[in-house]
Amino acid sequence: MKKKLIILFNIFISFATLTACNFIKANKTNYMSINIMVFDTMVDIKINNKYPNTHLKNIADIYRKIDRYADNFRSYDGMSVYDLNVEREIPSSDILKSLIQASIELKEKTNGYFNPFIGRLADKWKEIVKDIKDFEDKKLSKDEINSKLELMNSSIDSELEIMNNSYIEFSDDKIKIVGDANLDLGGIAKGYATELAHQYLIDNEIDDYLIDAGNSNILLGNRDKGYNVGLSKPYSDSYYKSLNLTDKSIGTSSPKYQGSEFNDFRYHHLISPYTGLPVNNYSSVTVICDNSTYADVFSTAIFTMDIDTAKEFAKDNNIGILLCSDNEIIYEKVDTESEEV
Repeated sequence: MKKKLIILFNIFISFATLTACNFIKANKTNYMSINIMVFDTMVDIKINNKYPNTHLKNIADIYRKIDRYADNFRSYDGMSVYDLNVEREIPSSDILKSLIQASIELKEKTNGYFNPFIGRLADKWKEIVKDIKDFEDKKLSKDEINSKLELMNSSIDSELEIMNNSYIEFSDDKIKIVGDANLDLGGIAKGYATELAHQYLIDNEIDDYLIDAGNSNILLGNRDKGYNVGLSKPYSDSYYKSLNLTDKSIGTSSPKYQGSEFNDFRYHHLISPYTGLPVNNYSSVTVICDNSTYADVFSTAIFTMDIDTAKEFAKDNNIGILLCSDNEIIYEKVDTESEEV
C-alpha cells in the first residue's frame, strides 16, 4: 500500500518555496526545482543551478520508473507489483527484481518487522479504515488474521528448501510469487527511489541539493550551514524541535493521514507482521541515517516495535531515531545539533 502525504517535516531553508508540475523553475537563490506527482504525493527536487538542468529531469525519471513498477493498484505493461499480484508470474525487469530483492533483504534485517508479503492483510485493514463506521461488520476475526499471517511467512533454508508458505522465485526472464501472499512495497518504494536519486547525485558529483519526497522521506545535501529541519507534531500545529542536519536521509512513519478512530482505538495502515493488528505505541517515528531506503523501511518497521526493541534496533543499526507519543518525544537518539522549538 502506498504511503499518502504525511506532512511531518517543515524544511526551513534559505530558498523560496516553488510550486511547479513537471517543469523546471529557478529562484532567487540559485536553485532549480522540479515538482512531480508520484507515489500519490508531490516530490520536490532542488539542485544548485550551477549544474545542468538535465539532472533534474533524470532524477524525476528515476522516481517515475519506481512508482510505475512498485504500483500495486495499476498495471504497467504487465510488469508492475499489481500485475505480479494478479497474474502470479510476470516478465522480469531489472528495476522490479532489484526492488523486491531489497525488500526481502530488509525483511531479514528488520527481523520481520518489515514484511513485503503483507499485501492481503494491509488491503483488508485499508478497507476497514476507509469506512470505519462499518467496523463491526468488516472487522477481521482472529482466524482471518491468523490465516493471512500464515501467507506472509517466506523463509527459505540454506539449501533452498521451502520452509513456509510464500516466497519469490526469480529466473532470467520471469518473476513469480509462490504461495498465496500478495506483495506490498509501499513501505520501501519511495525511499528506494530516493536512494537511487542519491546515488545519481553522488555519481555526478552534485552535493548541493534537497529532495522533499512527500515530507515523509527527505534527502539533504551538503552545505556549510546545514539544513534546519522542523519536526512537527502530527496531532498539533506545533513542533517537537528543529534539527540541524547535512548529508542525511530522514524517514517518518505516522498513522495521522491513513487512520480512523473507533471505540478510542486508532486503526490504520501500520500493521504488525506478528499480530496482524494496527500498532499504536507511537504517534510518529522518525529515522535519520545515511541511506534513504533504510530510513523509509526502518521507520515503518520501528513503528510496530515496542520501545525496548526499537532502542536495541537503533543501536544495532547505528541510526538516529525519535519516538513520539501523545505529542511528546518519549525517546531520542540523534547525533546532531538540535534545539527545542
